[in-house]
Amino acid sequence: WLKRVPAALWSPSLLPVVHLFAMAEEETSWDKTIEEWLLADNVCYAGALAQVADFAFYAAAPVEAEAGWGFVYKEDHEEDVLQDDMSTKKKTINEATCLMEAVNKGRAPDGGFWLGGLKYQITQYEPEFEIGDNKFVCVIAARPKKGVHIVSTGSQVIAGFFDEEKGQTSGNCRKVVTAFAEYLKGIGY
Repeated sequence: WLKRVPAALWSPSLLPVVHLFAMAEEETSWDKTIEEWLLADNVCYAGALAQVADFAFYAAAPVEAEAGWGFVYKEDHEEDVLQDDMSTKKKTINEATCLMEAVNKGRAPDGGFWLGGLKYQITQYEPEFEIGDNKFVCVIAARPKKGVHIVSTGSQVIAGFFDEEKGQTSGNCRKVVTAFAEYLKGIGY
């Protein structure tokens, strides 16, 4: 749209407007970028991005009808959590906290590791996974016939979700998630 602004009307005072437009455009493009990197060729059924600053997802795919959000995120919710004595106790689950604990410590917080309203078991934690000259934090979490690969670049967190019943595999999911992480690191994220 900037190209359509007549030269006579252009002034430096338009820069804040240009910046806001670029930010809004960038946010929607991240959803599509996730879709292109992770969902192409049916490798993952969903994907998301979060910043390490707060571990809250800010972009998700699939993009159409914002379906990705339904797969990757659920508002704070109460769950019955099994106690050592085999009783259950209600626990409020915050999924950003779950993601933070998984990336920073390689374990689930009290109450378990939840994303998209589903409970996963953390099965692998690699705090210094090397790709080329870069190091990443990698986490793998699983549940029956499903899983999620999580990679932190240091500033961003990528999550790719796979489902064996959709013909997807953990290995292919890991491959695209780590490739996307390498791309993000290469462009300064």
